[in-house]
Amino acid sequence: MKIHSVKESNDISRPALYLIAGLAFTCAVALTGCGKDNNVDTSLSISKDGKITNTIYEDFGQDYYDISELSNMATEEISYYNSEYDLPRISLNSAEILEDEAIAKLVMTFESSSDFSHYNQTKLFYGTVQEAMELGYELSSSLVDKNGDKIDLGSNDFMDRHIVITGEKTVIYTPYNIEYITSGVTIRDKKEADLTNVTTDMVQILLSK
Repeated sequence: MKIHSVKESNDISRPALYLIAGLAFTCAVALTGCGKDNNVDTSLSISKDGKITNTIYEDFGQDYYDISELSNMATEEISYYNSEYDLPRISLNSAEILEDEAIAKLVMTFESSSDFSHYNQTKLFYGTVQEAMELGYELSSSLVDKNGDKIDLGSNDFMDRHIVITGEKTVIYTPYNIEYITSGVTIRDKKEADLTNVTTDMVQILLSK
Protein backbone atom coordinates (compact mmCIF):
# COMPACT_ATOMS: atom_id res chain seq x y z
CA MET A 1 0.00 0.00 0.00
CA LYS A 2 1.83 3.04 -1.12
CA ILE A 3 1.56 6.65 -0.26
CA HIS A 4 4.87 7.65 1.23
CA SER A 5 7.65 5.14 1.53
CA VAL A 6 9.45 5.01 4.84
CA LYS A 7 9.64 1.32 5.71
CA GLU A 8 11.75 -0.40 3.07
CA SER A 9 15.35 0.39 2.24
CA ASN A 10 14.74 0.03 -1.52
CA ASP A 11 11.75 2.38 -1.58
CA ILE A 12 12.07 5.96 -2.81
CA SER A 13 11.18 8.91 -0.58
CA ARG A 14 8.40 11.17 -1.80
CA PRO A 15 8.76 14.82 -0.77
CA ALA A 16 5.57 15.72 -2.62
CA LEU A 17 3.62 13.71 -0.06
CA TYR A 18 5.38 14.79 3.16
CA LEU A 19 2.24 16.47 4.44
CA ILE A 20 0.18 13.33 3.99
CA ALA A 21 2.95 11.26 5.52
CA GLY A 22 2.85 13.62 8.46
CA LEU A 23 -0.70 12.49 9.06
CA ALA A 24 0.73 9.04 9.82
CA PHE A 25 0.23 7.52 6.40
CA THR A 26 3.05 5.11 5.61
CA CYS A 27 3.99 2.87 2.74
CA ALA A 28 3.64 -0.87 3.05
CA VAL A 29 3.85 -3.63 0.48
CA ALA A 30 0.46 -5.06 1.41
CA LEU A 31 -2.36 -4.12 3.76
CA THR A 32 -3.24 -7.10 5.92
CA GLY A 33 -5.45 -7.57 8.92
CA CYS A 34 -7.03 -4.15 8.51
CA GLY A 35 -10.47 -4.96 7.20
CA LYS A 36 -12.94 -7.58 6.13
CA ASP A 37 -12.89 -6.65 2.45
CA ASN A 38 -10.46 -8.94 0.61
CA ASN A 39 -10.29 -6.37 -2.21
CA VAL A 40 -8.69 -3.71 -0.04
CA ASP A 41 -5.51 -3.48 -2.10
CA THR A 42 -3.70 -0.32 -3.02
CA SER A 43 -3.47 -0.40 -6.81
CA LEU A 44 -2.56 1.32 -10.04
CA SER A 45 -5.05 1.07 -12.89
CA ILE A 46 -3.75 1.98 -16.36
CA SER A 47 -6.15 3.00 -19.12
CA LYS A 48 -5.53 2.54 -22.83
CA ASP A 49 -4.77 6.24 -23.21
CA GLY A 50 -2.16 6.07 -20.48
CA LYS A 51 -4.03 7.67 -17.59
CA ILE A 52 -3.21 6.25 -14.18
CA THR A 53 -5.77 5.79 -11.41
CA ASN A 54 -4.08 5.28 -8.05
CA THR A 55 -6.37 3.79 -5.38
CA ILE A 56 -4.74 3.97 -1.96
CA TYR A 57 -5.83 2.20 1.21
CA GLU A 58 -4.19 2.73 4.58
CA ASP A 59 -4.82 2.30 8.28
CA PHE A 60 -6.78 5.20 9.74
CA GLY A 61 -6.99 4.20 13.37
CA GLN A 62 -5.40 7.24 15.00
CA ASP A 63 -7.67 9.86 16.55
CA TYR A 64 -5.57 12.97 15.97
CA TYR A 65 -6.59 13.70 12.38
CA ASP A 66 -9.67 13.35 10.21
CA ILE A 67 -10.46 12.62 6.59
CA SER A 68 -11.31 16.25 5.81
CA GLU A 69 -7.88 17.37 6.92
CA LEU A 70 -6.24 14.63 4.88
CA SER A 71 -8.31 15.52 1.81
CA ASN A 72 -7.49 19.21 2.13
CA MET A 73 -3.78 18.59 2.45
CA ALA A 74 -3.76 16.20 -0.50
CA THR A 75 -5.63 18.79 -2.56
CA GLU A 76 -3.05 21.43 -1.67
CA GLU A 77 -0.20 19.15 -2.75
CA ILE A 78 -1.96 18.34 -6.04
CA SER A 79 -2.69 22.03 -6.71
CA TYR A 80 0.98 22.84 -6.18
CA TYR A 81 1.98 20.23 -8.76
CA ASN A 82 -0.68 21.35 -11.24
CA SER A 83 0.41 24.99 -10.96
CA GLU A 84 3.46 24.13 -13.07
CA TYR A 85 1.26 23.22 -16.05
CA ASP A 86 -1.29 24.95 -18.25
CA LEU A 87 -3.86 22.22 -17.61
CA PRO A 88 -4.28 20.04 -14.49
CA ARG A 89 -2.25 16.84 -14.57
CA ILE A 90 -3.50 15.27 -11.33
CA SER A 91 -6.90 15.16 -9.67
CA LEU A 92 -8.14 13.85 -6.33
CA ASN A 93 -11.24 11.82 -7.16
CA SER A 94 -12.27 10.90 -3.64
CA ALA A 95 -11.19 10.60 -0.02
CA GLU A 96 -13.25 8.55 2.39
CA ILE A 97 -13.21 6.27 5.43
CA LEU A 98 -14.10 2.57 5.11
CA GLU A 99 -14.53 -0.35 7.46
CA ASP A 100 -16.06 1.45 10.42
CA GLU A 101 -13.50 4.27 10.16
CA ALA A 102 -10.55 1.88 10.32
CA ILE A 103 -9.32 2.32 6.74
CA ALA A 104 -8.89 5.42 4.61
CA LYS A 105 -9.32 5.28 0.85
CA LEU A 106 -7.96 7.89 -1.55
CA VAL A 107 -8.39 7.78 -5.33
CA MET A 108 -6.17 9.96 -7.51
CA THR A 109 -5.97 10.22 -11.30
CA PHE A 110 -2.77 11.10 -13.17
CA GLU A 111 -2.83 12.15 -16.81
CA SER A 112 0.18 9.97 -17.58
CA SER A 113 2.68 7.56 -16.07
CA SER A 114 5.19 10.40 -16.27
CA ASP A 115 3.02 12.56 -14.00
CA PHE A 116 2.73 9.69 -11.53
CA SER A 117 6.51 9.25 -11.58
CA HIS A 118 7.28 12.94 -11.12
CA TYR A 119 4.73 13.51 -8.39
CA ASN A 120 5.71 10.45 -6.37
CA GLN A 121 9.42 10.50 -7.24
CA THR A 122 9.33 6.89 -8.34
CA LYS A 123 9.47 4.93 -11.61
CA LEU A 124 6.44 4.13 -13.74
CA PHE A 125 6.44 3.81 -17.51
CA TYR A 126 3.57 2.80 -19.78
CA GLY A 127 4.03 2.82 -23.54
CA THR A 128 5.32 0.66 -26.35
CA VAL A 129 8.52 -1.35 -26.20
CA GLN A 130 9.90 0.94 -28.91
CA GLU A 131 9.13 4.03 -26.81
CA ALA A 132 10.74 2.45 -23.76
CA MET A 133 13.91 1.78 -25.73
CA GLU A 134 13.98 5.32 -27.08
CA LEU A 135 13.76 6.65 -23.52
CA GLY A 136 16.75 4.57 -22.52
CA TYR A 137 15.06 1.85 -20.49
CA GLU A 138 17.05 -1.36 -20.26
CA LEU A 139 14.63 -4.09 -21.24
CA SER A 140 14.77 -7.41 -19.46
CA SER A 141 16.07 -10.49 -21.21
CA SER A 142 14.39 -12.81 -18.74
CA LEU A 143 10.68 -12.06 -18.87
CA VAL A 144 8.60 -15.21 -18.61
CA ASP A 145 5.08 -16.26 -19.48
CA LYS A 146 2.76 -18.17 -17.15
CA ASN A 147 4.56 -21.40 -18.11
CA GLY A 148 8.00 -20.01 -17.31
CA ASP A 149 9.11 -19.69 -20.95
CA LYS A 150 11.43 -16.73 -21.63
CA ILE A 151 11.30 -14.17 -24.42
CA ASP A 152 13.77 -11.71 -25.93
CA LEU A 153 12.32 -8.20 -25.92
CA GLY A 154 14.92 -7.16 -28.46
CA SER A 155 12.95 -8.92 -31.16
CA ASN A 156 11.17 -6.66 -33.63
CA ASP A 157 8.04 -8.72 -33.03
CA PHE A 158 7.46 -6.82 -29.77
CA MET A 159 8.29 -3.23 -30.72
CA ASP A 160 4.63 -2.15 -30.96
CA ARG A 161 3.51 -4.03 -27.86
CA HIS A 162 2.76 -2.05 -24.69
CA ILE A 163 4.89 -2.56 -21.62
CA VAL A 164 4.67 -1.49 -17.99
CA ILE A 165 7.94 -0.76 -16.19
CA THR A 166 7.80 0.20 -12.54
CA GLY A 167 9.47 0.10 -9.16
CA GLU A 168 6.12 0.13 -7.38
CA LYS A 169 5.35 -3.02 -5.40
CA THR A 170 1.59 -2.89 -5.70
CA VAL A 171 -1.34 -4.36 -7.62
CA ILE A 172 -1.58 -3.22 -11.24
CA TYR A 173 -4.54 -3.36 -13.61
CA THR A 174 -3.57 -3.18 -17.28
CA PRO A 175 -5.60 -2.17 -20.35
CA TYR A 176 -4.55 -5.27 -22.32
CA ASN A 177 -3.93 -8.89 -21.40
CA ILE A 178 -0.70 -9.67 -19.55
CA GLU A 179 1.57 -12.05 -21.46
CA TYR A 180 5.11 -11.83 -20.04
CA ILE A 181 6.29 -10.74 -16.62
CA THR A 182 9.29 -10.32 -14.37
CA SER A 183 9.80 -13.42 -12.25
CA GLY A 184 7.96 -13.11 -8.96
CA VAL A 185 4.94 -11.26 -10.32
CA THR A 186 1.65 -13.00 -9.56
CA ILE A 187 -0.92 -12.88 -12.37
CA ARG A 188 -4.29 -12.70 -10.63
CA ASP A 189 -6.32 -12.32 -13.80
CA LYS A 190 -5.79 -11.60 -17.49
CA LYS A 191 -5.31 -7.89 -16.78
CA GLU A 192 -4.36 -7.92 -13.10
CA ALA A 193 -0.92 -8.46 -11.60
CA ASP A 194 0.28 -8.47 -8.01
CA LEU A 195 3.81 -7.08 -7.66
CA THR A 196 4.01 -7.09 -3.88
CA ASN A 197 6.20 -10.19 -3.62
CA VAL A 198 8.73 -9.24 -6.28
CA THR A 199 12.30 -8.95 -4.97
CA THR A 200 13.86 -7.07 -7.90
CA ASP A 201 14.02 -3.28 -7.89
CA MET A 202 12.13 -2.95 -11.17
CA VAL A 203 9.28 -4.93 -12.71
CA GLN A 204 8.41 -5.25 -16.39
CA ILE A 205 5.07 -6.46 -17.72
CA LEU A 206 4.65 -7.06 -21.45
CA LEU A 207 1.07 -6.83 -22.69
CA SER A 208 -0.68 -8.57 -25.55
CA LYS A 209 -0.77 -5.42 -27.68
